Amino acid sequence: MATQPDTPPNRIDPQSPPEAPPQPAEPEPMHPDETPPLPPDFDEPGIGPEEEPTPL
Repeated sequence: MATQPDTPPNRIDPQSPPEAPPQPAEPEPMHPDETPPLPPDFDEPGIGPEEEPTPL
């Protein structure tokens, strides 16, 4: 049996950095919390965006 080298060429060295680092395929979409606040509901005047209508 032939003696194999300690590090065969087909072995990947865990200490060596990957050839191509993983990159996001495309930029992330705008997060929901970044969307502009919705305008107040004109159907029910008197109820502001911070107030919630009382359940019937």
